Amino acid sequence: MKLGHKTFSILVTSITCTLALTFSVSAVAQLETFRARLSPMPTTPQTVTTITGEGEVVLTLNGNTLTVTGDFAGMNSAATMAHVHNGPPAQPGPVVHQLEVTKMTGGEISAILELSDEQVTALHNNELYIQVHSETNPPGELRGWVFARN
Repeated sequence: MKLGHKTFSILVTSITCTLALTFSVSAVAQLETFRARLSPMPTTPQTVTTITGEGEVVLTLNGNTLTVTGDFAGMNSAATMAHVHNGPPAQPGPVVHQLEVTKMTGGEISAILELSDEQVTALHNNELYIQVHSETNPPGELRGWVFARN
């Protein structure tokens, strides 16, 4: 069977569009969304009555790239830093990533992070949490474990 130039051109265009659509659908299917609800988390008995505030962080995973966006408000003192920690729910763990944070009593949290395969596994196992540290509570004022968003 011999194809004319016009027929061949249409066939190539059709195949190209099909492949592009297939890869686009595949890429969208790889996005996963997670959420952390930030709330006061006393790190010592002395901070039980001094910590305040709340917030929410949405995390989107695409391959090993984690995009973090969120906000917080009502803290007792200005935020000084924020991190992603690795630890199962209700257990403290080490810092694994630094986040950008507004250095006020309310503001935004953001980052684009490259996770290791082990950190992606920890994310899927609910073993990561967000912690916001403040001037009057350096060990941490707000904390929220990261869970899949349904």
